[in-house]
Amino acid sequence: MIKKLLNTLTLLLFTSTAWHVIAIEPMPNKSLFANGYPESAAVSGLQLDFNALGFTNYKLDGVNNNSRVDFTNSIDKLSKNLMLNFSYTNSPSLLANVSHLKVYFNENLVTVLPVNKQLSTVENLITHNIQLNSKYIQDFNQIRFELVGYYDLTCHDYHNRSIWVEISKSSNITLDQTELAIDSRLEYLPEPFFDSKDFSKLNLPFIFATTPNKEAIEAAATLSSWFGAQADWRGAQFPLLKNKAPNEHSVVFITNDSKPDFLRDYPDVDKPTIEIISNPLHRYKKMLLIVGKDTADLKTAVTGLAFGHKLMTGRSASIEAINQLPLREAYDAPRWLRGDRPVHFDELIDYPKQLQAQGLNNGPVKLNVRLAPDLFTWREKGIPITLQYRNTPESSMLDSRLNMLINQEFISGFLLSKNDSLLSKTKTIMPLIGNTDTTKNAEDFSLNGINLAIRNELNFDFRFGVLKKGECSVVPAGGEYGVIDGNSNIDVSGFHHYIALPDLNVFANSGFPFTKYADLHQTLVILDDNPTPEAITLLLNLTGRFGAITGYPGHRLEIQSVSDDNSNYDDKDIMIITAANTAVSDIDENAPTSKLLKNNHRIIKQAFYNGAYDADTTEDVQVSLVSSGDLAVIAGFQSPFDSERSIVSLTASTNKAYTLLDTAFNESQWLSQIKGSAAVITSQGVSSVKADDTYFVGYVPVYTLIWFHLSDHPFWLAFLSILTLLLISFIIWRLLQALTYKRLAEGDK
Repeated sequence: MIKKLLNTLTLLLFTSTAWHVIAIEPMPNKSLFANGYPESAAVSGLQLDFNALGFTNYKLDGVNNNSRVDFTNSIDKLSKNLMLNFSYTNSPSLLANVSHLKVYFNENLVTVLPVNKQLSTVENLITHNIQLNSKYIQDFNQIRFELVGYYDLTCHDYHNRSIWVEISKSSNITLDQTELAIDSRLEYLPEPFFDSKDFSKLNLPFIFATTPNKEAIEAAATLSSWFGAQADWRGAQFPLLKNKAPNEHSVVFITNDSKPDFLRDYPDVDKPTIEIISNPLHRYKKMLLIVGKDTADLKTAVTGLAFGHKLMTGRSASIEAINQLPLREAYDAPRWLRGDRPVHFDELIDYPKQLQAQGLNNGPVKLNVRLAPDLFTWREKGIPITLQYRNTPESSMLDSRLNMLINQEFISGFLLSKNDSLLSKTKTIMPLIGNTDTTKNAEDFSLNGINLAIRNELNFDFRFGVLKKGECSVVPAGGEYGVIDGNSNIDVSGFHHYIALPDLNVFANSGFPFTKYADLHQTLVILDDNPTPEAITLLLNLTGRFGAITGYPGHRLEIQSVSDDNSNYDDKDIMIITAANTAVSDIDENAPTSKLLKNNHRIIKQAFYNGAYDADTTEDVQVSLVSSGDLAVIAGFQSPFDSERSIVSLTASTNKAYTLLDTAFNESQWLSQIKGSAAVITSQGVSSVKADDTYFVGYVPVYTLIWFHLSDHPFWLAFLSILTLLLISFIIWRLLQALTYKRLAEGDK
């Protein structure tokens, strides 16, 4: 008993607004699962193409003479038999006896390759298969090519176009990977279920014994949003499996009365519990167990994991209590730019020296910025940026530049300082780009602005000049530095929040309006009474996407079934995920859900008729058919219960059609086509239409609101201006008249 008390660990997680109290108790090891690893570890071959690894610098020259390709090694894999397979072609002008290509593996020199003496570029293709020493492999690995090129022994210009070597795009790295029997330890979390060294999309199955109820789905949605936040830009998917153990890392949800067959002997618990075990059927794969007495405990266990995993150790932990988790404020998602003050660049960096560029042909300084998608930018030229930067002093004869780009588009440029000034400072803007949404009519609202729905990439590209000395030499590259000062800032504190909806573009790219609150505490999801695994998978993938957008687990999401009699839909943004055959007739006509589904069916019909559906006139020309194909519809409309709230519905004609919705959110070409108020999705792609009236949510001052909404109606705007001028004139006249009477009255006395 004393040992048990000593092993109890109380976690106090302090935040700026409240204390989080999570008590975690290590659980004893269960001999049932301590069977070792009797089978041989699986070995798989892997080919990493340079193109898939993001390698783009295929051509080396006299100045840009280094090129790097990076790859990673997972925590649960042992890599052996590494081979670098690449080809290259060199300039026929290079001198073979002094020119060569160096190859490094994690900065260890592997080989030095001479250039080919052949003058024909066709015959000059050189292929090499180089064995890399496995003992040099690390978590993050780099292969570097360095060109030493000479075209003349007496005259050398690093910028001469005769110096070049081009690496073939068919180059690759091959290796064998052996499964490792890693320990089952909570301190590894989120590894091995999510490995930050793996740049591929996260695929993490969620397993239930039977179809989960509402509380269990809420727990799974919370966990998927947490893992989605970890995966970030990689993307994530969470297929739901019933009573099946996959041959990969997975998550299993267990209650005392609902256990999958492969864990039917797992002992009952009396507290919410987190445990990592080896997969009983595939021992080199791990299972993250979320265990509770009932489904309410599952939600507690998941929330404890999301907020207390950094202090969990050992194989198992139980959650005693979670207290005082504060509600998130609007627009305070960790990955969104703050709106209450200017945000400094050093708050946006992911690693040290991210704001520094070195070398003549350096890569740009990159910053990722995600803004609230409903910033009201009407008649604004741009979002203010105060830019401060430093650079090495330049010769008075040189012109070096700093170029600013947004999403690879040039915005502005600045000449670098030529003196010893420590800091240059300038004010610029992140310009606003016109909305190209063709689903809206010309007279409808069109927001002029940068694409606020997506994560925008800021590039600051230092371009240094070189000094020519004589006829054939220049100063060699080296010693050039450019730094964007961390005190540079972006300021959106002067912008209000006001947006025209429905706009499925902001939902598809930023999860708005649901992600307005990072913990999703004002989001309600309505599912069919017996949702299919495909429908639940879609929900989990969406909440994972929300977590990636906000960087925060959506632990306050509320789930409801279609047949639930919930009359409190005020202050809720609602997401509906149902099958196309969900019948309104099975629901009480006076129930609020019936009203929601009727509105949903109306929008879907309008989408099918390309926005021309009218219940009074189109009913006679509807076509009745039975189709074996798959079809899905995303629709947005104003909540009938609260004019400031929105509904987004995702409807699938078949279970397979839910995968169409997943594809639409994950394929960039399809994602860009989701806009307007309804999007019809088939295997051929996405077709968006304007199927419902525009409405506005948010706040702007009254005078701005009036001018904004009348800006497309010049007659009424002129009339209002004249009326306002007459009213002001009348008030001034009456005021002057009153002053005149007062002065005359005082004179009489």
